[in-house]
Amino acid sequence: MSYSMNLLVSLAVFCTAAHVSCGQSTQEVSARCDYSRGGQAAYTFVLPPSSVHNCGSGSDQEGVSQLRDMVQQLQTNAQQQETKVQQLETKAQQLETKAQQQETEVQRLLTKVQVLETKSLEDKCAEGHKFPGVPSCYHLWKLGCRQSGSYVVSSNVSDVYCDFKNLTLPPGEMPRSCSTLYERGMVSGDYMIDPDGPEAGVEPFSVYCDMDYVPGKGETVISHDSEARTPVTSHSAPGSYMRDVTYHASLDQIRALIYISESCRQFIKYECFQSLMNDANTDYAWWVTWDGRKADYWGGATPGSGMCACGVEGTCDKGQTKCNCDNNDTAWRGDEGFLTHKPDLPVTQLRFGDTASPFHLGFHRLGKLRCS
Repeated sequence: MSYSMNLLVSLAVFCTAAHVSCGQSTQEVSARCDYSRGGQAAYTFVLPPSSVHNCGSGSDQEGVSQLRDMVQQLQTNAQQQETKVQQLETKAQQLETKAQQQETEVQRLLTKVQVLETKSLEDKCAEGHKFPGVPSCYHLWKLGCRQSGSYVVSSNVSDVYCDFKNLTLPPGEMPRSCSTLYERGMVSGDYMIDPDGPEAGVEPFSVYCDMDYVPGKGETVISHDSEARTPVTSHSAPGSYMRDVTYHASLDQIRALIYISESCRQFIKYECFQSLMNDANTDYAWWVTWDGRKADYWGGATPGSGMCACGVEGTCDKGQTKCNCDNNDTAWRGDEGFLTHKPDLPVTQLRFGDTASPFHLGFHRLGKLRCS
């Protein structure tokens, strides 16, 4: 007869064949291991049937006793190994905690250094301080002073007001865009830029630099007179409503900025109530490019598509294929998105129609030009 016993051990140990003495002979006991996903091993020990013929029943009992002793030894070994693993895991956790504490301390020290550096600069450039060895506001700017105010420099005996935001820099140091100023560590505000440099045609001009909106970039922002939400009424014929857009810089200056910029964008939106943008082969609404061309696409779409963003994405209301406003129904709808095709920017005119009666209404809004 044969004897078997199962043992679940929490750690894997080597599976070997064991030998059990039976009288003057030795019988081999086989061991089979089955590993589970949880890291456990199931052991099955089998005493060969031949032992029955070689030994009496007493020898069988002796073999079983030896097998049980072996199982107990395996259990003890497994428990010892499990204890060692737990000790190693505890030590690893302690090391990881210590590493995190060290990293936190490093970050704290770096923050402290930054605070001290900032305070040092603020103290050095505080308004009203005297700079006996500094000849001008420009040289204060070179030192890192950015707070406009009254200073005493060596070239004057009285206070001099330094306007760092609109400071005229020597040729070659005038920033070409807000991206340059961002790299110099400047904060958001109004600055003078010269996109094509001192040797080219356009004069430097004032812009707003947004250093916070796009992470890792400084955006050059140019405003205009058509940014407010504006109603469109009493214009029935296609494009009969006209709104010219006047920017706070000349078109030549803006185009010089666009030319050197990696990307530019301008938000545009039209809200409609029974007011069409497109009807069959008729365009009721469009906008005009910087050089006077009629644009056949809207924010979020590409030139030549004749679509709005929803037409490109296939998400227009009620199955329309171009724009939401093409539904021409008694529900407020809208089409919006960013114009990003640099050769067409900035928008210089807005054109709308189909707003003749009190029940055919529209609103347009055009965002600032933003380049980076």
